[in-house]
Amino acid sequence: MDGTVKIFEISTGKELHSFVLGAGSIPSIEFDARGKHIVASGPGGVFQAINIATKEVTVIDSGMGWLAEYRFSPDGRYMASGGSAGMVVWDARTWKEHRRIGGELIAGGRGFVSFTRDSRYLAVIDGTGRLHFYDPATGGDVHTVGEGLRPDGAIEFTQDGRVMAAGIDGKIHVFGPGTAPAVRPGDRK
Repeated sequence: MDGTVKIFEISTGKELHSFVLGAGSIPSIEFDARGKHIVASGPGGVFQAINIATKEVTVIDSGMGWLAEYRFSPDGRYMASGGSAGMVVWDARTWKEHRRIGGELIAGGRGFVSFTRDSRYLAVIDGTGRLHFYDPATGGDVHTVGEGLRPDGAIEFTQDGRVMAAGIDGKIHVFGPGTAPAVRPGDRK
């Protein structure tokens, strides 16, 4: 665990780049939506955005301590993570903090967040077990559903954005329109 990030070409196995970010583990790494940067969480409880072409490293510190989980909006505008003070949304072009959303209601140890496929909403399950859809640009709580949900895994959307799956209560739960009509108790034979 020397804090090194390496980029390989899949077809040849050739190492293209190697970046040393500091001693310690790097629990999460992801390319931004445009493929120009990689963002790594840790070491030291901060994100580091690395411009692949220039090798410039930008430290992104939320001030919330360790944040292993983060997501990019599909349109490339935002990066978001959840933590002890709610969600933090950054501008994924400048790496500057854009806004904080949800406060203590959203605060959690893992901070599972996800953007809808059209990048219009940021989904998260709050501390009371309700699923919220926030507007990342304004911070507005656009829609809230459910209750008593206990998040313990990632939130993902299908490519068409109509169905969402989330790790809740040790199971995978699927939310979205059904493909068959609901069966009422009187309809059963």
